[in-house]
Amino acid sequence: MQRNLENYVNEGGGFVVIHAANNAFTNWKEYNRMIAVGGWGGRSEKHGPYIRWKYGKFILDHTKGRGGSHGPQHEFVVNTRNEDHPITRALPKNWLHCKDELYDSLRGPAENVTVLATAYSPKSKEHEPIVMVIDYGKGRVFHTPMGHADYSMECVGFLTYLDRGTEWAATGKVKTKVPKEFPSIDKILAHDPTK
Repeated sequence: MQRNLENYVNEGGGFVVIHAANNAFTNWKEYNRMIAVGGWGGRSEKHGPYIRWKYGKFILDHTKGRGGSHGPQHEFVVNTRNEDHPITRALPKNWLHCKDELYDSLRGPAENVTVLATAYSPKSKEHEPIVMVIDYGKGRVFHTPMGHADYSMECVGFLTYLDRGTEWAATGKVKTKVPKEFPSIDKILAHDPTK
């Protein structure tokens, strides 16, 4: 079963990882390469570095410590760090995400990863990777730690990233338009699924 997923993605398949899916399979080496960084399950420095945004660029931090943590759920600003990727092109640079868990201190192989957006964690005092893409062989992986609960997933920003990220993982291109109404830096925007 594991080898099937590895082969599928390696040979050009798309894979989407949302929220706690990055908590799984701590000791499955190739899964961890696919997701770049993850949390919990005993992850530590032996699983790889943290990804940190410092001095206007990403660095790998090999400091000892556990992998995976979060504080109380809250609204937080998503900061686009790569405006040229097909997923982020035409999206606002900064926008407010609905109440969610903000994962911090994720760690792993961090290979072939491009962080598209971060969010500042008051718990870790770091700008944490919140939207990533990973090249795995010929395949494409879209990974976001956002999406803890139904109310988190109703955020227009989250849904837009998920739509565009899934399309990119499947095709390598993004044709999905950015909605005319989108969260601003100081106001969330959520869809009411009952309407």
